[in-house]
Amino acid sequence: MYVEVQFTCVLVNKKERKLKKGSGYHLDLVIVSFMALGCSFFGLPWMCAATVQTISHISSVSVYSRTHAPGEKPKLLQVREQRVTNFFCSLLIGVGVIFAADALRLVPKAVVFGVFLYLGLSSVSGVQFVDRVKLFFRPAKHHYDLSYVRKVRTWKMHAFTGVQLFCLLVLISVKSTDAALSFPFVLLLMVPLRRVLERFYTKEELHELDRDDCDADKSGSDEEELSHEKGSYEETVMPV
Repeated sequence: MYVEVQFTCVLVNKKERKLKKGSGYHLDLVIVSFMALGCSFFGLPWMCAATVQTISHISSVSVYSRTHAPGEKPKLLQVREQRVTNFFCSLLIGVGVIFAADALRLVPKAVVFGVFLYLGLSSVSGVQFVDRVKLFFRPAKHHYDLSYVRKVRTWKMHAFTGVQLFCLLVLISVKSTDAALSFPFVLLLMVPLRRVLERFYTKEELHELDRDDCDADKSGSDEEELSHEKGSYEETVMPV
């Protein structure tokens, strides 16, 4: 649970998502901490972050630019941070479990796994690591015009992607065997590995290769683009 929560927090709280997170964010963390403590005393299940559900939710409340050129990926302008959607998602889940448990048991497992597979694949879109894996099979002249492609040499970019892919396979192998209990320890071993990579890559290169956003070049027009979006997004009144 701890690993999943930390993994989800790292993905959601990337700087590229431009989250503002007011004082209520810290209050939420305190409440969740006390709830975990209380549930431990009474043997109740802990509250755990659902990675796929969380990423899908934050993607659904994200505002992207609509004035980009044809073929160019839309830029993330902001995330509509509020509590309404989270509240109603949790409410519907609770109502479904309580009042529709018998009907939910009739749903085939293949359908449920298919939904999770769809959510997982839709969340993978736009992840830089996945895009860099695709570049393995593309000639250099057909690479994307992105910041990490321009600022990092091709062979160094592929080497970094290869190391990440190897680490991912190691983690999957450990989790799928009887050594699954050592998964957190193996995950911690990635920290010194990262320190080793700093000997072969500059800070700028690692910064570009670690970005969550596909291209972080600032054009200085985000506020202007956001102003064009307000007309359509503010047509629907939503309490915040």
